[in-house]
Amino acid sequence: MIEAIREIGEYSLQLKGKRLDDPVDIIVEDPASNETYKNVLEIILQKYDNRFVYDRINPTQYSPEKIPQYLYRQGSSRGTDFTPTARLTDKPDYTYKTKIVKWFKDALEDNELDLSQEERAFLKNVADCLTDKEQSNRLLSDLKGKIEQFAKEETGIITLKFFDGTEKYIGDIPVFSKILTHYYSKGLSYSIAYDTSSKSENQVCSVCKTKSQEVYGFVSTYSFYNVDKPGFVSGGFNREDAWKNYPVCLKCALTLEEGKQYIEKHFDNFNFYGVKYCVIPKLIQKSQNQEIYKQISDFREDIQKKLKIKQEHENLLSSTDVEILKILSEQENYFNNNFLFYKKSNSAFRILLYIEDIVPSRIRTLFDVKRSVDKKEIFQNFDGKGGRLSFTFGHVRQFLSSGLDQDLTKYFLEITNKIFTNRKIDYPFLLHAISQTIQKEFTDGKPTRLLSFEGLQLLDYLNYLKLLEFDEGGPKMNEKQSGTILDEITSPLDEKIERIFN
Repeated sequence: MIEAIREIGEYSLQLKGKRLDDPVDIIVEDPASNETYKNVLEIILQKYDNRFVYDRINPTQYSPEKIPQYLYRQGSSRGTDFTPTARLTDKPDYTYKTKIVKWFKDALEDNELDLSQEERAFLKNVADCLTDKEQSNRLLSDLKGKIEQFAKEETGIITLKFFDGTEKYIGDIPVFSKILTHYYSKGLSYSIAYDTSSKSENQVCSVCKTKSQEVYGFVSTYSFYNVDKPGFVSGGFNREDAWKNYPVCLKCALTLEEGKQYIEKHFDNFNFYGVKYCVIPKLIQKSQNQEIYKQISDFREDIQKKLKIKQEHENLLSSTDVEILKILSEQENYFNNNFLFYKKSNSAFRILLYIEDIVPSRIRTLFDVKRSVDKKEIFQNFDGKGGRLSFTFGHVRQFLSSGLDQDLTKYFLEITNKIFTNRKIDYPFLLHAISQTIQKEFTDGKPTRLLSFEGLQLLDYLNYLKLLEFDEGGPKMNEKQSGTILDEITSPLDEKIERIFN
């Protein structure tokens, strides 16, 4: 999976024209998180001799072309960001003191920062200006006045601009890029939860398989990898050695993050009966055309148009929600599909099921069998009133839910996995689940016709796929025997039933 995410990340970076040789270009984020961020307030600092003096607040329009110069990356909501560029809040005093002034204080106190004497002197001169009582009071007064001039429902960002003969944003001054890279790398090697740092020098990255200047031990693209228990650390119980488990270099960490973001935007957040899932395609040969990524990413826009005009779309995993399987089934076998089913609650991310290496032809088979089963006359008019029954994985969920004695979600996902991967399913177990669900509905006085037909359609679908594993023990009744029993006129009904069950 990691290799697939990395390939998608490389593709996304290529689309954006970003180079791994310039990590800062990838680390920076767009400070305008939505369309209300239309303003930029520039704190203008003039340099006189070796000191800076506050000049004015310069209001200007936000420009996407200046993202590298804004040099923004979001940090802690209660602390500083990665650079002294910040999103404005309804408390300008707090934003200025926490996001700007404190940033310089923290940078000057960070002993891990490898700053030259000249760089440290520059930061101190800026900090002295921003903390000067007279200058900061005037700055805050100007800041509040400019914010009041914003149009209603608009907001903006605040950043610094320096004049020392030339005009420079923080993105134009190397020391800020240096600190940005340091803070980003620190997040890969330091765990707040464990208060531990894990990194090493001149080691081989487990992703790109090349020796790197530094590798980090806490790169966790998805939560399948963690060291929450010391015994998970190979070679001992010291979390400082976590890099030995999964060493990742800076370039690969950036590529994986980019890949994850691309997946979340284009291939993620599909619904599978209460379980979210994403699709992670992987080319079988790297030299092959990456057009499949674009086809899948264009899929959502296309399917939304179809939904708006109420055009039918064929589903398999869900009866109502948009899904991605149909477009995957129409491709050739030049890539594999990895399906990640997960549960997300706030910051917690739990992987429920991961299905690997499913080629498009397998998905196509699942759709072909679905069509064959759906076309049967018994399902075309299951209620005698023209009602059609269409198979989806909802049939499986119907009989393996939490409405019985226990939560059967685990079994539901296991059977889903077996259908995709062409592995046998225990027939007696499935039949028991179907019967038990129907019996409960009957006991509650509810109609059971629909459930019975859904159970029959599920078994028929799996039988077409040759996935049902039957119990070979015990005598079997053939069609001739059952016909003989039922054709007997003289035998009482209860006797016939008893003989059939026997």
